[in-house]
Amino acid sequence: MSDQGTQSADDSRPKVEIGWVIEADLTDELREAAKTTVTRLESFLQDCMPMFNWIFDTLERPLERGDGRAEPVQLLDAVEIDRDTRGWDFAFVLTGRKLHGREKAQVLGMTSGIFSTALISTAFLNSRASPEKGSAAQRLYALSMHLFARLNGLSPDRSDTFMRSVNAPEDLDRMNGLNAPAIDQLTENMKDVADLRAEEMLEPEHGSIRFYLRSIWLNRGTLPDAILRMRPWVLPLRLPRLTTAAGSALAVLLMTAESWEVAANLSAGALIVLSVLALAATSTYLLKAQRLLASRQGPLREQRAVSNAGTVLAIVFGMGVTYLGVFAIAYLLAVGLFGNGLLERWVGESALPLVRLSISGLVASLSLVIGALGASFEPYGYFRHVTQIDDEI
Repeated sequence: MSDQGTQSADDSRPKVEIGWVIEADLTDELREAAKTTVTRLESFLQDCMPMFNWIFDTLERPLERGDGRAEPVQLLDAVEIDRDTRGWDFAFVLTGRKLHGREKAQVLGMTSGIFSTALISTAFLNSRASPEKGSAAQRLYALSMHLFARLNGLSPDRSDTFMRSVNAPEDLDRMNGLNAPAIDQLTENMKDVADLRAEEMLEPEHGSIRFYLRSIWLNRGTLPDAILRMRPWVLPLRLPRLTTAAGSALAVLLMTAESWEVAANLSAGALIVLSVLALAATSTYLLKAQRLLASRQGPLREQRAVSNAGTVLAIVFGMGVTYLGVFAIAYLLAVGLFGNGLLERWVGESALPLVRLSISGLVASLSLVIGALGASFEPYGYFRHVTQIDDEI
């Protein structure tokens, strides 16, 4: 299966399988550099963590037609099928095309922790320098190891190890090795990765619900980190159409006397139910409208179950942050702009004590719904990029 060979059939060490997908647009030099990288990466990981059976698999893919740029979410979709079919724990996609970045103009690589996938572009690998013979392979090797470590939660620093911050291609020339704490952290992460998967522990007749619950339980230690790397709390700031629509709804609803009257007549229980329904409905709508969940192709797989669960939780968390943000702004405006005299004429004196909290909850719920409708007009690739790409490097 691997170009590098596998361990003996009776190897009882826990397996960690890493797949490499190489697109057909690479030059002969870069293709040789890719093969060298796979060999060196396997050797380095085997030396650092010999308690695992490292298995590398390579796959060459024909180049798809396009405009010369690679859309990251399309690469994720394609490699997800390969990763699911072949049972890879991690996947690397190597392309000669430029990656379409949202934050950087020149992107060397990207990570998607929720899919355990790294994307690498060689378009700028040799820029800003006249590399001597062999430097392309060295840069590709350093970048691959850097991305692998980032996928496993390690943070960049100022050292000369593989965790050195990468701001330009020449930074890769000075990177080598990992320090002891980084290796220890990787080892702990690999223990979770190398555990038996849910599909190896449950029979198909147990059903998808039990399978999902089992998968989430088995990944209870790594799933939170994958969600945190998606940074759902900044979702409103990274989706301008959602924020604009929600803000516009807030301004209109808060300035309308009828909104205050409705809020004054809603009980606390009704507001809680309305808020929960708004959060559930908008999250479900965005997951479906933006096709954020990996569709099932073939048998149930733990990796797909975990990525879907993580995406759902991240979206719910992000929409919850949006709700709380709108609620807080609405309450501050209600306190600062609407005096008791005005509110008495709108809702009556008896409703004054809690009416500002009520209007804030009502406005936040309705603004969340309108904001979700606005977010649905975000380009398909952009929305998924924001939620599923962790880092641009």
